[in-house]
Amino acid sequence: MPSPSKTSSGNSSYAPRMPKRKRLLQFLIFFTFKALCSLVLLNFYMASQTSVVQLEGSFLMMLHQDSGRIGSNFPRGSRKKLQAGSSNSTAQKVMSNNALNQSQKNDTGMITPNLSDGTLQGKERLWNILQTRNVTKVDAAYWASIPSWPTIRRKMYHTEKDNAGPIVYGLETCHAFQEATSSNPSQRRISPAGLFNTGTNYLSVLLEYNCQNPHRVEKFHGNAKRGHGNEWEVPWGKHSPASARGTYYKNKNMKYTVDEVLPVVLIRNPYGWMKSMCRNPYTAEWKGMQDKATCPQLKEKTKEWGHGEGEATNGEGYNPVDVKYGSGISHHESLGNLWNDWYGEYFYKHMNSTNKRSESPFPRLIIRFEDIIFYPYEVTQKICECAGGVLGHREEDKDVTNGTFHYVVRSAKAGMGHGPASKRNGLIDSWLRYGNNDAKDAYSEEDLEIAKEILDPMIARTFEYT
Repeated sequence: MPSPSKTSSGNSSYAPRMPKRKRLLQFLIFFTFKALCSLVLLNFYMASQTSVVQLEGSFLMMLHQDSGRIGSNFPRGSRKKLQAGSSNSTAQKVMSNNALNQSQKNDTGMITPNLSDGTLQGKERLWNILQTRNVTKVDAAYWASIPSWPTIRRKMYHTEKDNAGPIVYGLETCHAFQEATSSNPSQRRISPAGLFNTGTNYLSVLLEYNCQNPHRVEKFHGNAKRGHGNEWEVPWGKHSPASARGTYYKNKNMKYTVDEVLPVVLIRNPYGWMKSMCRNPYTAEWKGMQDKATCPQLKEKTKEWGHGEGEATNGEGYNPVDVKYGSGISHHESLGNLWNDWYGEYFYKHMNSTNKRSESPFPRLIIRFEDIIFYPYEVTQKICECAGGVLGHREEDKDVTNGTFHYVVRSAKAGMGHGPASKRNGLIDSWLRYGNNDAKDAYSEEDLEIAKEILDPMIARTFEYT
């Protein structure tokens, strides 16, 4: 029994004790609440961490989204060479069939490409890359559908030259960037920027795996994983226009200045990019964006358009586009004008001048989306050197052999470049998807003329998109 205690009047009383069961219940409630709080905090932390593996997957997702541009997304009666769409449909059929016998567990139909039987001819570059990621065999039909290097040069780069290579625009600004950051080189950052659907995530992974700022690595006592010096995006937001530089910050607590950041801007063939925006417009909006038959619809059309009676309905008749960024909302005359305006701010020093000149507004590089697919090593090396960095293998990176460039490839199990869609080889898919097609093929002659009328000729010529 509880011991008696004295009251103020001197009388004895008993202090009641809480029942054991009730105390146990309170303890369980407290413990459960604390555990839930810990789980919530852990979940929040993990969600805030960007996984490189997820970033690799994001590139595959973009490939999947872009698959819609292979085929006939153009008005009937357009370009004759697209009537059958044979090469496009063949490529799409091969890729869609390449769940490639998901349940198959043997090597039936698998080959190791070689020159003796011609299966390696013209595809040596791709095969050498795949071997660095332990791909030893590929499905014969899948491999046969991949374009040869001469085909890629002709379709993507419109050249037969063997010495054609990537375009890294703005290398003359590298010295200025290194000079401006020479007092504290460990603060140098490389940060991607680009319009939607241009591969900024992919570039981030290439840089994070392969490029290191030696001064910053030294600052972190040799820890290249923490000190590589590559950021996820520029401080003003990778999709925001360059005019937001220094006026808008996604992270107001960042510990470096905009002058310590080398923006690497990804530009994409405007014809392929516009079709990609039709598939995934992000925060851009314009009339007819959901109509896959006419998108991107650079000019407004009356209801009769497509029946021989269409005409422009306002001014030049362009179909205006609004885009929401973290830094604000921008307005453009058309989707093609959005491409002009956005890249013009990185390309020209005085964007709104009547005498625009291709002169850098600040140190930056501009590279083609197509080049990070077909020339990933060469492009990464140029970017890294520009910022005063070095190509280097991170010790904790066990996916590739020590000293080997880490190509961003989600290799399939057992070293085979095929399998279910979630495990198919992303690099093979990208070569197949982008190397087999001329982006202009998805447009009618009329739409091509409108696009040519709109697109900035100096930017288009510089990046060989004419």
